[in-house]
Amino acid sequence: MRRSLSVRRGFTLIELLVVIAIIGILIMLMLPAVQKIREAANRMKCTNNLKQLGLALHNYESANSYFPMGQGPSYTAANWRVLVLPYIEQDNVYAKVTLTDATDVGSPVLSNLKFSVYACPSSPLPTNSPDQSWFSVKPTVQIPSYLGIMGSYPDPAGRTTGAWVTSNYGGWLAMTGMLLPNENVRIADCTDGTSNVFVLGEQSYTVGTTDYRNKYIAPFGGATFAQKLSDPALTGDRWGNGLTTVAYAINSKTAGSGANITYGFNTILNSAHSGGANMLTSDGSVRFVSQNIDFTNFQKLCVRNDGLTTTDQ
Repeated sequence: MRRSLSVRRGFTLIELLVVIAIIGILIMLMLPAVQKIREAANRMKCTNNLKQLGLALHNYESANSYFPMGQGPSYTAANWRVLVLPYIEQDNVYAKVTLTDATDVGSPVLSNLKFSVYACPSSPLPTNSPDQSWFSVKPTVQIPSYLGIMGSYPDPAGRTTGAWVTSNYGGWLAMTGMLLPNENVRIADCTDGTSNVFVLGEQSYTVGTTDYRNKYIAPFGGATFAQKLSDPALTGDRWGNGLTTVAYAINSKTAGSGANITYGFNTILNSAHSGGANMLTSDGSVRFVSQNIDFTNFQKLCVRNDGLTTTDQ
């Protein structure tokens, strides 16, 4: 009597290749979902960064009765990003910063630091490589992902006096926002309502293929002039760090006057988030603003005192 024996055989090469192909297809199908989940988490972290900065600005205002100066009176003087450090649990760093020289030379404590609250996790751009051009020592301080808002150009209310001045490098400096060079703005000065006026905006991506972020020499530094913008005697070099006057649309792919240099006063608000950028209002809330927002309405939201209403938020 013949006994039949069962024979166990392994995968054939064709079967193995089919399995590998199926796994590859499944991975390809899953990747977009994983990327969407990752981007959603990054966008939430970016939102939380701005909320923390909003809380810091309000705590500063509670302690001093006004928001910090957007910029100090020299390109090395500390801007708002340094002045709020004690309110984002960075007291030790703040204590070591020379407020008259907030560069990695005058305040070496800033060298190679990366404050997570100043970094949008979606940004693919380098965080610690400011432009150096004529600077003798290579800067290594962080390039933050968030800019203060000086107002907008042209003024939505059509004002030409007391609303903006021109820059000698092209572009415009507004004096109608919540963070200004060489002066402090109070919440009471925000007559359009704090929920209707942006104080910070995101800048964490390229313009087209060029990195035009406001990052020249000293991202934690100030302006090159010491007067208020409203001073009739305002003269001299006009560039600085940490602020922008909104003259171009969110995520604009081209940069014109004031935005096509990394020390201009109209560098473009943008992000790696699809379709828009995060903005902080003066009451501390965060909105994701579409890049397709009516530009005139967007400009109104960047001005504290134009008396105008918006129809698209």
